[in-house]
Amino acid sequence: MKTLHKFWLAVFFLALLQFTGGCTWSTAPAADEKATVNLWVTRDFGEETIFSAEIPLNSDQSVLSLLQEHLEVETEYGGGFISAINGLESGYSAAESEGVQKTDWFYYVNGILSGQGAATYVPAGGDHIWWDYRLWSDTPFVPAVIGAFPQPFLGGFQGNNPGTLILSGDGCGEQAEQLARFLEEQGCSSVEISPYCEEKAAKRSQIVLVVALWEQLEESSFWQGIQQHRDSTGWFAELTSQGFYPLDRHASRQGEKYHEGAGAILSTGSGLADPHPLWLVTATDREGLEGTVETLLKKTEQFAQKTGVLVSGGDIIGLPLNAK
Repeated sequence: MKTLHKFWLAVFFLALLQFTGGCTWSTAPAADEKATVNLWVTRDFGEETIFSAEIPLNSDQSVLSLLQEHLEVETEYGGGFISAINGLESGYSAAESEGVQKTDWFYYVNGILSGQGAATYVPAGGDHIWWDYRLWSDTPFVPAVIGAFPQPFLGGFQGNNPGTLILSGDGCGEQAEQLARFLEEQGCSSVEISPYCEEKAAKRSQIVLVVALWEQLEESSFWQGIQQHRDSTGWFAELTSQGFYPLDRHASRQGEKYHEGAGAILSTGSGLADPHPLWLVTATDREGLEGTVETLLKKTEQFAQKTGVLVSGGDIIGLPLNAK
């Protein structure tokens, strides 16, 4: 019964995701004719790239219109529901050992899972639009991803940027300042640094970026709650005092443990279309935190189309591990 309940909850979520175009949420301001957006179409959490390009954006052009210009798109219900992209269809399949499965398209704007229909969402210049095709039997609800960095810090979501609050753990001020300077250089207009406060991380009115060692956070019920509810937070790493473990698409441990000098960059949100996502840059030790921040700032392009990452010795381990 629990499995059946989760299945129908997933179906309800899909309906909400696809048909909320008629709601009263505001969209981003119209972009001028010289504006561009990054359009990515992938499958299996970015494991396979179908389309990836920076493309022109015309005034008042919707996400659906952008897709139709560059890919083969099939729609249903008067165009409000995207049923297929390049022949990859939303729908059900049955395997003898696994039962009925559902595969669908999920889309993100600036790393935030959109709750507005593609036919009515009007992106702004500089936005990153990412469509990913995957199974509902994977962890379906991934409310935020890091793969559009330095978005959403620059443009926010739905044309609204509430500003960025960087919360710095004890002794992590240098790394917090490095991140703030980088974001300001990229064009982020409002960046504030404050000592770490769990209440500010939990009750967000801005985009919040926490920079701290994991040992400073691991005893917190707030952070443990995020880890324990991966079906709604979308985290594909298990952070422990013994080390960091990469997880697969079913949130099961895979591969080796990363300990000395290891870091993690993860994000989540409080629900669908959360304009105040929570980012975490953390590590097993100070050397790991320094290396993780340096890797993010010097190898920014290598984080594109990543749900989350572990970092070890300058290497970037994309999550979930072994997405296929």
